[in-house]
Amino acid sequence: MHPVLLTIFGHDIHCYQIAYPGSLLLGIILTLRRAKKEGWSEEVLLGGFLFAMIGILIGSRLLEILVRLPYYIDNPMKMFTMRRGVVLYGGYIGAVAGSMGYVKYKKHPWLPLVDIAATMFGLGLFIQRSFGCFMAGCCYGGPTKLPWGVHFPEGSPAFKAFGNLAVHPSQLYEAILGLIMFGLLLLYRHKRPNRAYGELFAMQMAIYGIGRFFLEFMRGDAIRGIFGPFSTSQWISIAMLVFAGCLFAWAQKFGERTPAVTS
Repeated sequence: MHPVLLTIFGHDIHCYQIAYPGSLLLGIILTLRRAKKEGWSEEVLLGGFLFAMIGILIGSRLLEILVRLPYYIDNPMKMFTMRRGVVLYGGYIGAVAGSMGYVKYKKHPWLPLVDIAATMFGLGLFIQRSFGCFMAGCCYGGPTKLPWGVHFPEGSPAFKAFGNLAVHPSQLYEAILGLIMFGLLLLYRHKRPNRAYGELFAMQMAIYGIGRFFLEFMRGDAIRGIFGPFSTSQWISIAMLVFAGCLFAWAQKFGERTPAVTS
């Protein structure tokens, strides 16, 4: 854990403040390069990214409020602070909704663009979870006796929850999931150049949904919300997996096919 990357003129610059926007910027650059290669509008894609970022801010905050609704009912003014509440699934849903709304408004095909962005999602996830969350000490795991268990320092969220017990480095587990997802989607894109639009997006949702569902069992920050046998994120993972299956089947049967593009 190393939350502060550097200090400039007395102001701390946190690793998360670099990792999160850095992962978004890298995703935008790589997606724009691929869109240009496939002949899609870079202008529409940039507009889609702008509305996706707005969706991230709204969605991540809204899900945080819904998960901790009793707290925010008692502290209503806390709803308007952005110091906490960057919930990945909320931001993900917000980004999808925001970008889709804008691209559809411009009367541009959405699935070809979201396929490209979804392919880059795993790389961004790796950067965010490893250089952001792990360094900040958030999104920590539950206690473990495995040899790679991590002892977070006194004052960290994990130490406050479990003391000096070793915990799962769940941030790194998810970072590895991101790299695996990124590699698999690049491989699938290369092996299936004449696939249907929507296949890559569906695969990304399915891989992440399955991985996140099982990783949740190793998380230790119960503040994320538990409903019945599963956490909020697990219920979202189940819904996303069902949607991904339906989208993949629809794309295979009715979707427009991509032209062969050299990877």
